[in-house]
Amino acid sequence: MAADPFEIVYVFDPAAVCSHHHRTCDGSYWQWLFSMLEGTGTTFMYRVNLSGRAFYRSTHMAPFDHATVDPSNPKAQYWHRIADMLDACDPLAEVVGAARRHGVPIWAWWNWNEWQNVRRDYLDLVDRQWYDQPRRYWCTRDGSRFYCGVPDWGSPAVQQRLLALAGETLAYGVDGLYLSTRSHSWWACWPTPGWDAHLEPFGFNDSVVEAYRHRHGVDIRYEDYDEDQWLRIKGEQFSTLLARVGAQAHGVGTKFIMGIEPDRHSLMVDYERPDVLHPAGPNLRLYKDWERWAAEGGVDGICAEEACHPKLKIDGGDIGPLRQTLPSDFPLYTWADTSAYHERGGGPFSLVNWDRVSVPQMLEQIEAARAAGAAGVLLHSIEMFTGWDSSGKSIGGYGVVPRTEYFDALRRLHAATKG
Repeated sequence: MAADPFEIVYVFDPAAVCSHHHRTCDGSYWQWLFSMLEGTGTTFMYRVNLSGRAFYRSTHMAPFDHATVDPSNPKAQYWHRIADMLDACDPLAEVVGAARRHGVPIWAWWNWNEWQNVRRDYLDLVDRQWYDQPRRYWCTRDGSRFYCGVPDWGSPAVQQRLLALAGETLAYGVDGLYLSTRSHSWWACWPTPGWDAHLEPFGFNDSVVEAYRHRHGVDIRYEDYDEDQWLRIKGEQFSTLLARVGAQAHGVGTKFIMGIEPDRHSLMVDYERPDVLHPAGPNLRLYKDWERWAAEGGVDGICAEEACHPKLKIDGGDIGPLRQTLPSDFPLYTWADTSAYHERGGGPFSLVNWDRVSVPQMLEQIEAARAAGAAGVLLHSIEMFTGWDSSGKSIGGYGVVPRTEYFDALRRLHAATKG
């Protein structure tokens, strides 16, 4: 029997784990986690940033440090554990080392349209470098407002920084680079009263204006313009950046996977959770030319992402719209949530508000992705109930964690499918 080419990706977000683990997440923590992942046949995907703060020792992005946490709120203080992790070790180096020792492939997971998120009384997650240079973000037509989450993809300075971030994570020796368009930058700016009263389309930066003027002889800041052509210019800038990132990854023998909502013009995944509003979403649009990404060879696979759901859901992101126009052998992945949010009065970030899928449901998610013809499935939020130790305490719908039965099930599945 040939080895099963289907890829199961164990998605790991340090914010979901390290802030709740009852001990510091240092080298011994990663050794513990990867000892449970060994033999499961999964690929480990490590999130490296959250809203402009790095989960590794970056030279191009500020770390998630102790100043991020609001000192006035006792309920927020557990977030210091993430800063403790960065004080104790370089997590990405430890992750790669543990992955190599236990034979687990490792991807680095980036979010590049996520540079600001402020939760009052809890966290101040702001990329201060671009906060001081707001024109690095998409702006409105009159240049008066900026979406502090979406970079000006056509700016050489923006491209330089993003390529530098990709380069320093590739230098850790990861096997894959995953770029997601999911975002925690739900608000265009500070979530102050009335911020969404007069939202307008974003993406009228000088790089876009000049490209449109050069091609069509029209200044789109003052004159009527063709919306489709405007979206395509923004999309071309995005595609050019992806090609450069892909070339950078391929230069060191690493594959590059792109995660998008499988909709032609939506930049960010539209959130469906009842506690998260994304009214700016319709104003964040560009043309996603996934046919070009595949034809040029810069992108090695595309994942159909989706939002966190308010109920447990088996099917992952729909690869159908992508499959319609891409070659039949081009790798498509699906994003499946293994947890669901239910408001139980736990407060912001409380895990009391979450439920998990059962082991049979997780296996059903995997088989549903396989049956849909996906190259693999990304199991999002599975680390929330398998990757940390609650020290015997029962947490919401998760119960006492870690739930090691999920590792056991993945190990049995891998043994049944490998050659």
